[in-house]
Amino acid sequence: MGKIKVSEKASFELLPPPIPAKAIRETLTADVVVVGAGIAGLTAALSAAESGARTILIEKGPTYNVRGLHNAAIASRLQQRAGIKIDREQVISTIMEWGAYRSDQKLVKLWADNCDKVMDWLVDMAEAANIEVVLDPSTKPWYFPNYPTIHVFRPKYQETLAEMLQSNARALGAEFRFETPAVRLVRKGKGRVTGVIARNAQGDYIQFNAGKGVVLCTGDYGNDRQMVQKYCWPAVSDLKCAYTTDLNTGDGHKIGLWVGAAIDDTPHCPMLFDWAVWSQSGLFNLARQPWLFVNTNGERFMNEDLPWGYECAQIIQQPGKFAWSVWDAKYEREIPKMKSQCCKNMGPPTFLWNPKQLDEALENGNVLMVETIEELAQRMGVPVRTFKATVARYNKLARNGEDLDFGKFPDRLTTIEKPPFYACQMEARYMVILSGLKINTKLQVIDTERNAIPGLYAAGNVSGSFFGNQYPTTIPGLTHSRAWTFGRLAGLNAAAENV
Repeated sequence: MGKIKVSEKASFELLPPPIPAKAIRETLTADVVVVGAGIAGLTAALSAAESGARTILIEKGPTYNVRGLHNAAIASRLQQRAGIKIDREQVISTIMEWGAYRSDQKLVKLWADNCDKVMDWLVDMAEAANIEVVLDPSTKPWYFPNYPTIHVFRPKYQETLAEMLQSNARALGAEFRFETPAVRLVRKGKGRVTGVIARNAQGDYIQFNAGKGVVLCTGDYGNDRQMVQKYCWPAVSDLKCAYTTDLNTGDGHKIGLWVGAAIDDTPHCPMLFDWAVWSQSGLFNLARQPWLFVNTNGERFMNEDLPWGYECAQIIQQPGKFAWSVWDAKYEREIPKMKSQCCKNMGPPTFLWNPKQLDEALENGNVLMVETIEELAQRMGVPVRTFKATVARYNKLARNGEDLDFGKFPDRLTTIEKPPFYACQMEARYMVILSGLKINTKLQVIDTERNAIPGLYAAGNVSGSFFGNQYPTTIPGLTHSRAWTFGRLAGLNAAAENV
């Protein structure tokens, strides 16, 4: 497939032919129809049902579709009990700065004003079901504000949260239809969106009429390469997708575009992740610590202690778009110095370091282990003389306790001098694409003239207007928090529609 110019219409933007009325085998009616059973969709369905609305949720896959660990809040009941204080205005400013002020600050404020109320609502449900919600208040001395926002639902993280939401929604009468992907929205001209046409596992069309509103919660488009190429900056469009499932192909984005929705301006915001190349999970956190990183020329090129989105932006600019992480035999003693940020964490409550990971990686040949710096350079395929000079320079900086080249904190400067020596390839991948259909503060989807499309709402990664250039990893769990905060508000607003 050739590259798409931003000015050109991609095939997914072209309106497909209408679905004939005679092809629709079944028609169902509800007050609110939610499309997508991720965290945003499950929260929207529960919230609509809680308001007394007849609610149907349709989902492309065979069950709910969730991943990940962390959920952000900035002044939840649990945080207040623990004495955790976070500057709300500074958090808003951080989101805006990471987004290069391309975000809609009214929506960022809407999240900040409501995330704690929604988290408390979730915690109430969790306590009623004997589900443990754990804080991770750890922070680290850093160059950027780093916020203790993490809430974790145990034992299965987002899966535990999803099961809780689904169970409560069903108890309130919400109906779930799985393996039923949405294919079109129902809208006449510039009128209301009155429903969704979907296709069941047998290939038959079903029309779901919505008396009050449709809430799109279909997730991102990371597994539609044409959409990634159309909307993301070129360096990202060539990266591998590390996290999004094959179900996430932008279905909600497309059906929204076909009824006149506006989409975020390009380039769209990816969630970038530094990925240990050998690892199926990418979470080989030993290699992801801020050791010495070098490129294929054997040269150091960055402060290795950047947030992982910024770190990836540096790696993308290197030859081959990858780097080598290099450490030595002292790693077990030096790991506690690293105090790594959220998803690099090697301690509880989210990740526990398992030494067997390194043994398996060595067995598979995916991590190199040798006795000399010269041999390590040869195995890595980098120029020996340059690499030896880089290591010597790095060791000197570490011994002197000052990174004169890139400004890394002194306690994360560790010498590469005790054999055996290790190296692992690291590359940038994108987890999800966080941009989508433009929305207003009522969570209504808007058109290209910034008018609300009546009857159509969006939440989660199908919605836009919130993230700009980079995902702020210094606010761990923000994307999940946006999903359930806006999912709840969208569900409540749709249910309150007076049609």
